[in-house]
Amino acid sequence: MSRRTLYIVLFASLAVNLFAVGLGAGAFFFGERLRPHHPPPFRGGPPMMAAAAALPDNSRAAYREAISAEALAVRPKLRDARQLRHDAWMKLAADSVDADTVAADLDRARALESEARAAIDRRVVDFAARLPAAERAPFAQALAMPPQRRGRGGRGEGGPDGGGPPLPIPPQP
Repeated sequence: MSRRTLYIVLFASLAVNLFAVGLGAGAFFFGERLRPHHPPPFRGGPPMMAAAAALPDNSRAAYREAISAEALAVRPKLRDARQLRHDAWMKLAADSVDADTVAADLDRARALESEARAAIDRRVVDFAARLPAAERAPFAQALAMPPQRRGRGGRGEGGPDGGGPPLPIPPQP
């Protein structure tokens, strides 16, 4: 074997070995991200959406469709409420502030949001009323549960870091 052939074989072996080491390192460091996975079932968020997990598959799809349709119907009302609230807060930047007008605009925004929420609540009640009692009971319990905050450290989570006893709610003056 000539010296040139030996260098070529040695270089090729080195290249193959480096490729194998790189492939192994890539699989080790990035393999978990590249592996297909199934998302965990939805457990958090608003109780209205989390309650869908308490329904059988066919009812769950119908429920989500009903809620989505109602959400689309009330979207303009919520958009108007957001714009009204934004405009009311921006009125505070004026040289002279009419506090009564700002408060009235905020009241109107809150009323629009309340109307939208009432429409969605009504849709949920209408849907639940058509369910068989065996499906309605766990659905109602799921709706009654407070929203779960995963690791955000809210008041119900036990302090700012999520551990320890819950923070006390300060008394209002």
